[in-house]
This record gives sequence, C-alpha cells and structure tokens, in this order.
Amino acid sequence: MKKSALETAQELLKRRNFSKAITVLEGASENYRESFDYYLTAGTACLYLGDYGNANSYFNQARKIRMTETNLLLGQAVLYLRRGDTDRSLQYYLDILDNDPENKIAIKAMEFIRTQGNYETICNWVDSGRIQQFYPPLGVNPSKIMRIVFSAVAGVCIGLCLIYLLRPQQFSDSGKRADLSALVLSADEMKNPQEKDLSGGVYHYIMSDKEIRAAYDDARQYFQDSRDNAARVEVNRILNSNAAVSLRQKANLLQTYFEDPTFDTLTDNYTYAQVASDPILYLGCWVAWSGRITNAVAEDGSYRCDLLVGYEDLQRVDGIVPLFFSVAPVPEIDGSRSVRVLAKIGMENGNLALLGRSVYQPLQKSGD
Repeated sequence: MKKSALETAQELLKRRNFSKAITVLEGASENYRESFDYYLTAGTACLYLGDYGNANSYFNQARKIRMTETNLLLGQAVLYLRRGDTDRSLQYYLDILDNDPENKIAIKAMEFIRTQGNYETICNWVDSGRIQQFYPPLGVNPSKIMRIVFSAVAGVCIGLCLIYLLRPQQFSDSGKRADLSALVLSADEMKNPQEKDLSGGVYHYIMSDKEIRAAYDDARQYFQDSRDNAARVEVNRILNSNAAVSLRQKANLLQTYFEDPTFDTLTDNYTYAQVASDPILYLGCWVAWSGRITNAVAEDGSYRCDLLVGYEDLQRVDGIVPLFFSVAPVPEIDGSRSVRVLAKIGMENGNLALLGRSVYQPLQKSGD
C-alpha cells in the first residue's frame, strides 16, 4: 500500500533527511489543515534544519489542536532556551514533567538551566550544536538500525535491571504511599552531602552538611505524611543548593511521586507573602488562593487573567499574579464576584505566575 505524504515525511525525518521531509509536507499541506501530527512533524523538521521561525509557526499551529504532547512541548521549550528565555523554557519543561515525570530530556535540560543557564553558555551550546540534545527525539535512524540493534538490546536490559534495583516500589505492602527505601542516602552521601567543586554552578542556597541532610530527611518524611507541598519545598531547596549531584538526583526522583491535590486534600497552603518572598523555593507547589480576577482573556482553548490575591472583600490586595488555565473546558469566572482557585506555582518572564486547575465561586451574596 502506498504511504501517505505524512508517513513518508515521518520516515524521512527519522532518516535525518529534513529538507526532503519539509518538501513532501509542503506539497500536501491542503490535506492536513487540522492535523496535529502534520504540524508537529513539519515543526520538528524545521527545527533540526535550523529554520527556527517556521518551526515556531508550525509548533504554534500544533498547539491550537493539542497542548500537552511531550514532543511539542520539548520543541517549544528549546526554542525559548535558544533565545535565552530560561524562565519560559523552564515552565514548558515543568509542564512536560507533569505528564511524563521521567522524561530524561526535560530533566537534563532543567539541570542545565539550573547549573549553566547563563546567556553566554547558552550561546556557546547553540553555536556548537550541543543544544540539539534537548530537541524532540527522532528515534533510531532506520539506515543504521542493524548496526546498533545488539547494543540497544543490551542497553535496554541494563536499564531495566537498574530501574528494578534502584527505583522505589510504587506502593508499599501496607497500602501506604510509595516505598522510599531505595532513596535512602548512601554512606558516602551522608558523609559528603555537598558538591565538592562549586566553581561550575550558580546556587540559590548554600547549605551546610547538616542542613542538606536535614532537608532531604524532611522531604522524605513529609512525603510519607502526605504533605507533598512541604516535601516539594525541601526538594526545591536541595535542587537549587550546593548539594551533591547524586543527592539532587534522588531528590528529583522523589518529586515524581508527588500527587496533584484537590481543594479538600491540599495541605500546607502557603500564603502569597510566603511565596512572593522566595518564588524558587515554592516552584511547583499548589496553593488555594482567594481574590478577584481582572484582565480576563479567553482564546484558542485557554484562559488567562490576573488574580487580585486577598481582594475578595474589596479591602486589600496582597498581590497581583497572572493566572493561566490550559485545560478544557476553560473556566467561566464572574469577575464581579470573589473566587477561590487551586493552582500550581510557576514563573513567567522571571515573575510569579499560576497555572490553574480548579475554580470555586460561592453563591452570590449581598455586598459581594
């Protein structure tokens, strides 16, 4: 059976024949006006070819159809990273980890941003081509598959063995939360919890051996106590500190077990003043904040507004935070009434922002 233009282009993409893939797709554009796979394939081909303007255009078209596909988010994240917009790039990587907590590219890119994400280093990586390790993966080149099949099989076997030996069990025998016995610090990590050479990174927190060990122990205990917000604060403290790389990796793995809360299950609901004092410490935490909204805009299946935190009684505004909903259906919020939102803390252009999940508005009352 004859392959479609899209199937042909996808095969060409795997073979790293980007120019021909784009030519095939452009010749069949009329047949794929509403195809997410078409725009994603075209955008990825343009990205690898170095046509970043068209890559961005194709990715934006794909996003109008589907917003949370991992390879699309990887493509958009790396475009922002190339431009040095690390805050916007980081938000996309966090979105990836929400849906794919073990995505290696996102984890590696976030570590790069944290330790080497200055503009000069980013430019060097762009010029040298090293930035391509953060591009959406293309898979194995069929032209070379026979040469690598045996090593690939061996790698998979080793990887499965490591996952089995090192990864915590998803649930303990008692039915409680995940068993974190595999995340206990080794004797060497207990003795040397700090990074030995601090010259190659930028650290938001400089902690002593005792403080690092205490933060890690607290994170594990908070998790077992179903206090994921408190655990995430300690994980953030470790990830942005002078803790040893192996210890940060374990902290990173721990956060993949955190669960999204509801209004009823949220614990450790931090105030606006707490979060605004050090947003990095609370990045990824969930909050339930009350107030009123303004500057609301709904378009392309998304909703954006500004939340006037603490202004539900029209007396005082604790702070103004951009609030964004990307879930469908988008919420219907009455700006003339108080509102309570459940949202995840993020960053946009270096400033505090919220990614909304749920909205609650009480029944209309007199004076509201």
